[in-house]
Amino acid sequence: MSADDLASAFAAVPCNRFLGLLLLSRSAKRTELELPVRPEFLQEEGVVQGGILTALADMAAVYLLWPDLGPDRSMTGTDAAMRFLAAALPGRGPLRAIGTRLRSGRTLTVCESEVFQAGERIAKGTFTFLLRPRRPANP
Repeated sequence: MSADDLASAFAAVPCNRFLGLLLLSRSAKRTELELPVRPEFLQEEGVVQGGILTALADMAAVYLLWPDLGPDRSMTGTDAAMRFLAAALPGRGPLRAIGTRLRSGRTLTVCESEVFQAGERIAKGTFTFLLRPRRPANP
């Protein structure tokens, strides 16, 4: 998939558009995404809600794998674990997620994503994906 095709595919995903995710760079070994902090992302204590951080980290892991699957393969998440290390705050700049692979096999791949704000690591997640043949479309 060319860089232009990948950028178009990423931008076409409804969740990515809704959240305002930006694909900064992507290779088979590393993905980097950015998410501007918006008031809608804040929870009761005025920090970015954990589900938003998880979604950002998950998408960084997904885009390590998805662009290279090919038309006959599919993937689905089977496990996710997040550790929140510091608060993500409004006014400190955008959030940045960096995804890397920990282990790849024929059917399972484990990825790690770290989320940063203003150079500080604020969260770290591990994501496991099942890789399988794509199911035929329903008639």
